[in-house]
Amino acid sequence: MSTYIIAGGSGFVGSHLSKILLAQSHQIIILSTKKKLPQTTNPQLQFVYWDPTQSVIDKKFSCQQAIVINLAGAGVADKRWTRSRKQEILLSRVQSLATLYKAAQNKQIGIEFLLSASAIGWYGEGEQNFTEEDANDTSYLSMVCKQWESEANTFEKLAIPVGIVRIGIVLGEGGGAFHEFMKPLKYGLAGIPAGGKQMYSWIHVEDVCQGLVYLSKNKASGIFNLVAPNPVMLRSIFNEMIICRNAFTIKLSVPAFILKIVLGEMSVEILKSCRVSSQKLQDLGFRFQYPEIKSCIHQLMHCE
Repeated sequence: MSTYIIAGGSGFVGSHLSKILLAQSHQIIILSTKKKLPQTTNPQLQFVYWDPTQSVIDKKFSCQQAIVINLAGAGVADKRWTRSRKQEILLSRVQSLATLYKAAQNKQIGIEFLLSASAIGWYGEGEQNFTEEDANDTSYLSMVCKQWESEANTFEKLAIPVGIVRIGIVLGEGGGAFHEFMKPLKYGLAGIPAGGKQMYSWIHVEDVCQGLVYLSKNKASGIFNLVAPNPVMLRSIFNEMIICRNAFTIKLSVPAFILKIVLGEMSVEILKSCRVSSQKLQDLGFRFQYPEIKSCIHQLMHCE
């Protein structure tokens, strides 16, 4: 079995990933920014303190052979994009990777493979099927992705193979977009941004985690889009949720101008239509458990 170091292992995707890897009997080390580390009685699981803002990992810790999965970074949709928040979103990603690089350079951590998160925010708006070869645009989130990926690629200077995953809109219980969609739906309201005609490149959280495991086990270097094979209009996601709810629901189209007022610059990502291809990942042999939005939503809402 392998040793995995997960940066951002306490987050929504990271916590799911940890459970999967533990079930496969791997050794898991989670880098945590909490000075009072979580307690665990599981001998396979260890928490280690780090502070990316100071480029520090607990000096008592060392590990000479590990696969590192980097998911660290401030939540893009957690707060309004003020100037300071935008700086935090960028720095939290760049500093996390810089801290891991320093640890590898100083031989505190022996990294046999780095798999680092990015996002489909790399791509602009368009009707084409975006692939890993397409250039980024000039939007804020795209520029963040560019610097994020550039920082990950510096590990190649240390002869460490690097894989990058551009993750789509994650749907899962307890966090991500699905959690936000469910909030008004519990009260019989479906607030659909701008009528929901925009294409969303979504993915079930289970497929995100299984994709990360698959790529790390294969030490697959390069860039991979981690999205379900079948992007859909946003309103199709809501329609499946309404079907599963099986109760009277009022559909409300939230006008774009209101979203721009409430969310500011972040509204660009809510309103953007972006169809992203997962063909490269599928060609590598990965198979999605939830390739269709119907099976995804039905599983999340526990409906037949």
